[in-house]
Amino acid sequence: MTTVRIITIWLLLGLTAKTTVGQNLQVVGNDHPIYQLEARLMDGDKSALFEIAPYFDSNKKVIEFLGYHRLETVESEIAKRVVAENSLFTDEEFKITDSSTTKQFTAFLNQNNNKIVFSKLATSFLITPLDKRTVKFEIRAVSEAKKQELQDSAKALLYSDWVKENRIDSIVNQRNPISLLLIASELFKIRSRFNRYYFYEEEFTNLLQYLTGTEIGVENEKKEISWYIDKDFHPESKLNLLIYFSNYYSQYKWDEKKSVFLNPNQEIKAIGKEELLFQLLSNKNDSIAIDAFTQLTVCNPIKVTQLADEYQSANIDKSNAIPIFPYKFLRQLVLLTNYCKANDIDFVGTKDLQSNISLLQSQLPFADRRKLEDKLINSLTLDDITAFEYWALIYEQSWGLTYSAGRILDIFYSKNWNKLIADNKYLSCYLKKSALFDELGIIGICNSYLKKFSGSSQSTLTQLKTFKTSDNDVKLQIEKVLSQSNNPNSKKAKGTISWDGNKNYEVKNLEKQLNELTNNVKDSSKTDDAISKILSQINYSQIPTALAAIEDYPFKTKWNKYSFMERDWGFFMAGDFDIKETRDEFLKLYSKFSEYALYAYYLDKAGIDYTTSNKLDHDKIYELLKYDVVVAFAGGGGGTQDNEVYSLVKLLELTFKTTLGYPNKLCNSNNMYGCDSDERAKAWMRYMADKKLLNQKHGEPISYHYE
Repeated sequence: MTTVRIITIWLLLGLTAKTTVGQNLQVVGNDHPIYQLEARLMDGDKSALFEIAPYFDSNKKVIEFLGYHRLETVESEIAKRVVAENSLFTDEEFKITDSSTTKQFTAFLNQNNNKIVFSKLATSFLITPLDKRTVKFEIRAVSEAKKQELQDSAKALLYSDWVKENRIDSIVNQRNPISLLLIASELFKIRSRFNRYYFYEEEFTNLLQYLTGTEIGVENEKKEISWYIDKDFHPESKLNLLIYFSNYYSQYKWDEKKSVFLNPNQEIKAIGKEELLFQLLSNKNDSIAIDAFTQLTVCNPIKVTQLADEYQSANIDKSNAIPIFPYKFLRQLVLLTNYCKANDIDFVGTKDLQSNISLLQSQLPFADRRKLEDKLINSLTLDDITAFEYWALIYEQSWGLTYSAGRILDIFYSKNWNKLIADNKYLSCYLKKSALFDELGIIGICNSYLKKFSGSSQSTLTQLKTFKTSDNDVKLQIEKVLSQSNNPNSKKAKGTISWDGNKNYEVKNLEKQLNELTNNVKDSSKTDDAISKILSQINYSQIPTALAAIEDYPFKTKWNKYSFMERDWGFFMAGDFDIKETRDEFLKLYSKFSEYALYAYYLDKAGIDYTTSNKLDHDKIYELLKYDVVVAFAGGGGGTQDNEVYSLVKLLELTFKTTLGYPNKLCNSNNMYGCDSDERAKAWMRYMADKKLLNQKHGEPISYHYE
């Protein structure tokens, strides 16, 4: 079988070569003597071992390519690597190191010339035969789900090119167990070498599992049992699998009843519950994968953590229905449920709560979603908030849920902060979660739980200093809070921001410019870009002209055409501008209302409570500005959802006739820039406080997204 030279990650290979800078060095190509010797070694020419030995002392600098990487190295490093990749001498026989010399290697070859042979099974030179080597291994049964998967793919596996080329299919049909040895041999032959890689190694291990009904784990380069030999980059586990079958293939017999090769002399362990559930995480049925993930969160923490480490290290595929980083999530969630069980904390919740979680995952209209969020903020208690967090993490892939959860948790904890601080059980649980969530390895407010302690009173800090706990996570989080209190956040607001994505422009002759572009299209992509740039720079009074001018012009990427209406102007409730009825309705409202009234109309349509007796209620607006630049609980792509915030800012700007130094509109997105209302919101919160427009204290903890 041939493999193709391709790019691999050179750091993984432990290379010491470095990139060259302006030196006129020889480039090592396929015509270089070392590469020619390598080809002969791979073909089993033993004399090439003697001929490559002199290069062990060569310090001649050369250039070698690793994919697109141009590396400076020396001939000795290349020669030693080539020999190491094509030989299996034990450390006791000869260990190739940086200090190995030509004299040492030549002496070894001369002394062992009659013993050194080329193994066709391993395509390597060796002295100690494979079947005379020892190997540590474990064998476990294949799960029923895996059996079915293998059965479904059996025909394709047995018709693979490498199977046909080596007549393995015929040998299998003869029920000859040597087929197992040949499969292991073919797997080792395509092991990773410098600038060579093979992408379908799972074909080999899957075929072995299909033919034996078992998984065979052998030691990897870390001397740990690996069950994912096809995923291992280093070749040690593949070699050990070949050694295993060299020793034991002859003991396998065909079992007609089970239609597999069995070795009656070896113990087959039943697959454990956790192992079975981990295998189901890649199931194509989303419900099965989610159920397996959920079950794992309440299994043995030690076993789950061990398997999570193994699966993450092997980069095992998973269902898109479970969290994006499932193995990191499992490590933390299994600790969370274990903590909850030990401390009598409900993490499952009521049927009603689980029903609301499902609703938040659905495509709710904004007004309905906001009502449900507010309902949960007011109805959830400190006794069931952990269950809400638990299910929100289980279904992290739902952006609707995770953004709603971000807002709900942010406001909930601020509203219930004093009660939480006053109860040691609630406080301990919150601190524990702050530690666990911070290790999920994902963006979101899950990393910001300690921010609620910002500006804590002296009594709260004293309470933390004297807090008694045996939980190391809780202790560590308390230390962090106390450290932060001694070194308060010195960050200041960014202030006025003016950059290409957000500054004031003036577009003259708008209609003429757009008409010239839409009527003289030579390159649609360039025309789209030019139109987008102009649209990003218009002012409020030019919106109708812009919409009319591009009405009949088809953008290559449909979404780009009207994206500026929400991204630049914050019209979050206007609907889908790609639909003509939406555009017509908007223009009707635009002509009917003033700018203030139009933004107010959409706020009312969204059900936002921002007035009292038809007048702006600054206290209500303050709270909305504080919390409603929403960051997801976990994940969510890293952005924010401003929703109504810019509309509220616009009403304040029009009322007080100032933008506080900010540009006149939310963004000049140009289909490339993203803006949020966070800094504007903070500026207006300060403005309302400074101008004594607030009737309430608003002394609750800061928002999680506060910087």
